[in-house]
Amino acid sequence: EDRLTRTNSTVDVATKENLDKLVEIGERLLKKPVSRVNLKTGLAELVKNGGTNEDALKRFAKLLSDERKLRQQKLPSSYKGLK
Repeated sequence: EDRLTRTNSTVDVATKENLDKLVEIGERLLKKPVSRVNLKTGLAELVKNGGTNEDALKRFAKLLSDERKLRQQKLPSSYKGLK
């Protein structure tokens, strides 16, 4: 989010007001369409058929979960009890 105020973007302001504002900003960002920065222009461009950031995060989480399950299946049985 390129419109964060100095207070919102700093990591050492842990007031309830600031944390609530960060939650609000995060929820708003989740609803926005997926975009990527064009490295030549430095501008954000929408990703065609990318859905929302929330959709993209869900797809990524599923991908990570599936990958973890696949790797766990490949482990020797002696390692499966370790986490």
